Amino acid sequence: MWRAALTRARGERGPRRLATIVGAGLLALLLAGCGAFGQVGDPTDAHVPFAPGTVVGTQALSLRPRPQPPAPPDCTVIMYHNVNTVGEFVPQNLTVPVGATVEWVWTDHYDLHNVWWVDQSLVNSPTEGAGYRWAVRFLTPGVYEYYCTLHPGMIGRVAVTR
Repeated sequence: MWRAALTRARGERGPRRLATIVGAGLLALLLAGCGAFGQVGDPTDAHVPFAPGTVVGTQALSLRPRPQPPAPPDCTVIMYHNVNTVGEFVPQNLTVPVGATVEWVWTDHYDLHNVWWVDQSLVNSPTEGAGYRWAVRFLTPGVYEYYCTLHPGMIGRVAVTR
């Protein structure tokens, strides 16, 4: 009761003022979180979340995630921060021979990204931030299209030839 009287004496409106403070606090948290996405690390910090020998893909075994980081990979795709699209796979299109290992390296310190295959029978990468690495060995010829589920327009393609 005394708080309501004090609030009225100061000319403040309790519920409206509280809503303003809560709104400002939520906005501050949201803005602070935008710069804090992802793990800060170095792209040499390798982590591939699959046990050795894990088989992924269709019956024909299209691809196999690498249990260890390749040294060196046959090709590397970098995930950059792009202010126009929020993210970008560079290069966007690759052509590799059967048996090639492609490694994706997360370098974007602003946003999280992932590699999700259009072919839903293939294993997708986890959603991670800067410093993460994920590698796949391609075992079957074909065209493998992928995208980042968090950023429309962030797409890529690996063409695997004999």
